Amino acid sequence: MESMKFLTALRTALAGTLVVMSATIGFTGCSGKVTSSKAGSGAGTGSPQPSGSGSGGTTVATPGKGSGGTTVSTGAGTGGSTVSVGSGGAGPPAGGVGTMPPPATAPATPGVLVLRRLNAAEYNNTVHDLLGTTLTPATGFPSDDLGDEFTTVGSALSLSPNYVKEYEDAAFNLMDDLFAAPAARQSAIVTCSVAATGTAGDTCARTIVTAFARKAFRRPATSTEIDSLMTPWTLAKTTAGATTTDGIKAALAAVLMSPYFIFKVETDPAGSTGVHRLTAYETATRLSYALWASMPDATLSAAADANQLSTDDQLKTQIDRMLADPRSAALMDQFAGAWLDFQSIEGHEADPTAFASFTPTLAHSMRLEARNFIQDFLSSTQPVTAMFTANFTYVDSTLAKQYGLPTAGSTPAADGTWKADTSSSQRAGLLTLGSFLTTTSLPNRTSPVKRGDFIFSRLLCGYIPPPPDNVSTGLAQDGSTSLRDTLAAHRASPTCAPCHNIMDPLGLGLENFDAIGQYRTMDGTFPVDASGQLSDGTPFNGAKQLGAALAKDARVTPCVTEKFMTYAIGRLMNQPDDANWANYLAQQAQTTDGSLGTIVRTVISSEAFRSRQPM
Repeated sequence: MESMKFLTALRTALAGTLVVMSATIGFTGCSGKVTSSKAGSGAGTGSPQPSGSGSGGTTVATPGKGSGGTTVSTGAGTGGSTVSVGSGGAGPPAGGVGTMPPPATAPATPGVLVLRRLNAAEYNNTVHDLLGTTLTPATGFPSDDLGDEFTTVGSALSLSPNYVKEYEDAAFNLMDDLFAAPAARQSAIVTCSVAATGTAGDTCARTIVTAFARKAFRRPATSTEIDSLMTPWTLAKTTAGATTTDGIKAALAAVLMSPYFIFKVETDPAGSTGVHRLTAYETATRLSYALWASMPDATLSAAADANQLSTDDQLKTQIDRMLADPRSAALMDQFAGAWLDFQSIEGHEADPTAFASFTPTLAHSMRLEARNFIQDFLSSTQPVTAMFTANFTYVDSTLAKQYGLPTAGSTPAADGTWKADTSSSQRAGLLTLGSFLTTTSLPNRTSPVKRGDFIFSRLLCGYIPPPPDNVSTGLAQDGSTSLRDTLAAHRASPTCAPCHNIMDPLGLGLENFDAIGQYRTMDGTFPVDASGQLSDGTPFNGAKQLGAALAKDARVTPCVTEKFMTYAIGRLMNQPDDANWANYLAQQAQTTDGSLGTIVRTVISSEAFRSRQPM
């Protein structure tokens, strides 16, 4: 049993260890965010603000939206069904994705990146792969903030005092779990006897900590770092009541409390001011968290040790291997689930009176549908734009009944779903997935505004600013007019028209589907009118025609590219070269097949992913 004296001394020693390590990378402690891995760097995108604790005057760079790009037109409107897309104002960097020809060559700069900590999913995945644990400590951490749709964006991942306390508790709980585990699991970490007499026990403890830190830090730890991490071991040897097991547990806990575990640290060579390639270890870390949302495995770590991640062929070998691994399911759950928001479907609330068929079972079926639909496109050579026109989806018996699709002759997979032909139904592709139609609705009715905003911002990468503070966003409906007419009256306001002229027509094109994705021809007592036209004059009537029109939109492939860049690189795409990067990489992907898998490979193989730009 650890003595109280040992625990008190240990916490003090660990705090000192963390301060030393934190100063090295510009860690800001309990308040503020973290910028680059060089302490004292003040340059950045946005307005620098002083950090909390730390060393060298580390500052917080808060990226903001750039200017220009595809955004809201500023003219007043009177409603109608035309998507108005203007240029200028507050929005993404000038040009925007898919709105200008791609550059002939790759941009010269990859953009400045804020130091990123592990988000909750990454933390849980990492400790599982590192320790073999079934504990999920990060489930109880404070919620991660979003950068656009993602929890991988460094500038959004703040660090509060609550996080620091949770990291400490998690580290010790994970060690208790490890040392209570069967010997076979323990032996993967504790590879020798720390109770050995003489210097053999010290040598063993250092060997264990060194090997564990190599995995946890995603690189070899320096001798100085190991010396600091061995402090608890040394302390246990001189504290009455403490055992060698107490000492090694605490030393391993110290590894999990280190900023080098909690953060994905990248450094710049001394005096570096220009763009440079990541080290092999930094490349391995970016690659594993982009594709697996977890730490590098033994094969990837060995490649990094041998410096075999620098050539295109070496990187391709790892990408192909990792995409074939079951852990690449993280692309569905973390990337696509956040981008298309199907990860939230099981928490969606629908009015039980109006939509009694919406149950937890149905919500789960909708999540499986979206996940399998995206997985199909990740593994196929179809262009990503074909997601809008696909004549198939994935259903189980619950969802097939909801959609009115036949179940006879189907052969369910392990998750109970099968690939269903929708060519003879009213459904086609992404826009008619149950999760999309449901999560973009209100509990008691559809929301053409939410659906249109989703299409414009997440599938076309347009930017719609928040409504002015003095503008009511509620719609007064008394049942005397259709939702379409109510929205038309709302757009008659010059203040509301610029945004709603974009969102409403897109969303109204999906009105044949109610708030839980069921097909309908009537909305109450009013016939559904799902007609409209895009800004280029392309007419559509209903989800199938809207999807067919969007499949031809030049913004789609660059937008998907930009979304994956945001997720995989871990920063907002709002710096000067970012639109050019998305346009360039999208064109490169399209020269092959323009598929989702090719977009993923193209981004990861690019200098935007493999290089670093100092602040």
